Order: sequence, then structure tokens, then C-alpha cells
Amino acid sequence: MLLTDDFVYLHQPKTGGTFVTKMLERLYAGGGRPWVNTQKHGGCSAIPEPWRGKPLLTTLRNPYDRYVSQYHFGWWKLHPDMYCGADEMRALFPHYPDLSFAEFVVLANTKFVNRHNREETGFRNERLPEERRPGWHTEQFVRFYCANPREVFAAIDDDYLTSGRCRQDMYPVRFTFSENLNRGLHGFLLEMGHAPEALAFILDAEKVYPAEGGRAPEDRWESYYTPELKQLVRTRERLLFELFPQYDV
Repeated sequence: MLLTDDFVYLHQPKTGGTFVTKMLERLYAGGGRPWVNTQKHGGCSAIPEPWRGKPLLTTLRNPYDRYVSQYHFGWWKLHPDMYCGADEMRALFPHYPDLSFAEFVVLANTKFVNRHNREETGFRNERLPEERRPGWHTEQFVRFYCANPREVFAAIDDDYLTSGRCRQDMYPVRFTFSENLNRGLHGFLLEMGHAPEALAFILDAEKVYPAEGGRAPEDRWESYYTPELKQLVRTRERLLFELFPQYDV
């Protein structure tokens, strides 16, 4: 996360946060204003006490697209112990790490849920049948943005999903969206009182990729999905599609 005297930016992985971080560092360093980049992927509950109560900004990405990005980024192959461990992955798919995209999605929603940090336990949901329980992205979202994440995750059922109750359980986070990141960040910073001339560079800035790289722009997420695989993601990540219906395509 990036801490400023105005607000806190929360960097959820594979959403465009590298771009936002670079833009904010340039803005604050150029203006001689204090900022701290710490706990890179820390959620709302990890915000240090002196910054609690400040406005919160984050970035969201289409879940279908984000799964493709995570598959190619391959952190689950390079650092398996951050997930569920290589042995558990091979138990499900003996040919790990050479998985197809469809196999990765199944793996993520079978083995990664509740295992992103193996020291954190208690994220369980018994309200829905196994094939309809909240998915990997939903668990990450709840961890990042909800005040009582374990209780929220356990409470998810059909009524919770359709009622919009999740917004009541969330911290007051302002979302920008990866598909319109330049203008979204620019607009938020204008609201924070920054001068338009100090922000002009953001509107024309090119995408910023992590050092490990990214896939080619023409490599569209749609080509990775069969109707059946898309329905699996739609079912598992229903909470996200209810909260952000623009992604329910």
C-alpha cells in the first residue's frame, strides 16, 4: 500500500496497481510531499494506525481478465508455498506446473481458496454447496476490503449475494478500474485537491508493467474461455459480479 498525507492506496495484485503506484510516487516526489510505500499487498485491516480514517483508493479488474493475468504471471509456479504447496497441486494435477488455463482456474478454486497465506485460517463457508462456494477472487476481495472478513466470508449465501449487504460490511473504499485507469486516477486526485497541471502527465502515461512483464495487448481474455469455464468463474465469483455488474458480460 502507498500511504500519503491525503489518502491510502491499496494495491491488490494484478489489477493495475503497479501503474498507480508509479504515478503516485512521481506526483508526490515531484511535489516534495511525503509518502510511504509499505506492505505492498496489504488490505484495509493492515493500514497503520496514523493513516486510519483517511480516504481509501484501490483498483479493480475484470475477474475473467484477472484470472488470465494470474495464470501468465505464474507466481503460483515460482512460489507454490505462498499458495497451497507444490505437493497439493500435484495431487490434483500430477503434471503440475504444466497446466492449461482451465486447469489453473480449477486449481485456484479448489486449492488456493483459504490458502493464500497458510498462517491465516478460519475463512470457511458452509452456506453454499461446494460447487457454488465463494471463489478465490471473492476470498481475496473480502480479505482486502471487509472489516470482519472471516465473518463476511462465512455469511455468503444467495440472500447475501443478491441483497447488496456486502457494501455495508466493506470499508469505504473508492474503486478505480483497470480498463479506465488513467482517467479514474486523475479524477480522484483532482478531488483530493491536486492542481490539474500537476496531474496532466497521468492522462497520457503508458501502461506500467511489473518487472516480470505482462502478456501482449492483443492477447484478449475472451479467447481463454469456453462457455463452461466462464460459467464456473461466474458462479464462484458471483459476489464480484453482483457488486460490479459491468463485468458480468
